[in-house]
Amino acid sequence: MCVSWKERVKAVEGTEKKNARERIQGCLYSLILPAGVMAGLDTVKDCMRDPILRPFLGHALLKEILPCMGLGRETLDPLAMEICGEMENPTVVQPLALLLPNAVRAWRDQALPVLKTYEDREGELPPCLCMSLALMIMLFSGARQDDTGRYTYLKNGETCYFSEDEEILFSFSRLSCDMPPESLAYAALSDRAIWEEDLREIPGLEDTIADQLRDLQLLGLMEAVGKAWEIYEK
Repeated sequence: MCVSWKERVKAVEGTEKKNARERIQGCLYSLILPAGVMAGLDTVKDCMRDPILRPFLGHALLKEILPCMGLGRETLDPLAMEICGEMENPTVVQPLALLLPNAVRAWRDQALPVLKTYEDREGELPPCLCMSLALMIMLFSGARQDDTGRYTYLKNGETCYFSEDEEILFSFSRLSCDMPPESLAYAALSDRAIWEEDLREIPGLEDTIADQLRDLQLLGLMEAVGKAWEIYEK
């Protein structure tokens, strides 16, 4: 059966819209997950209600993610509203612990391409997406192997477990979140076992991540995250 030109265009548009939805959703979860875990929050809904994390997500979405999707805002804006609505009022509770498995690979596959596209378009790095990378590095660099061989982290004083590729966790376990920020940025970004490439080759990324790691170490989580999105309100 022959397919009309209009049907083909509609099919292509449907695929593009589906791919954009998956990329937007993946980026938003990659942004909010490490911050929420480090803040001791339990669910995605908790993160969406937080006075610092919610605008962090909002500015990243509007200023960094949507402009890199390659579709018109008449298509993207309803998608973004739909996704944010699902995160704010989910039909099923979304515990952060259930989203943490494969979080590093999810950031690499979803957020990293957007970061690169933004840098190519704007000639500068997206501060919120970069902060999500700094947060991921800080969170996973605290991974330590227990007697059972599982990699752990502390949340509100309670021992929790990472679920991620063994090679990625081993690479992060050799680092420490209290390392000098320049050393931590260099070691983490250059590790091909984590990212499948050397992220230091992205112009300016190593210095930006080092600065954001320093903010996280010296200012604390919420002030450092707030500093990333407040750039857009100046």
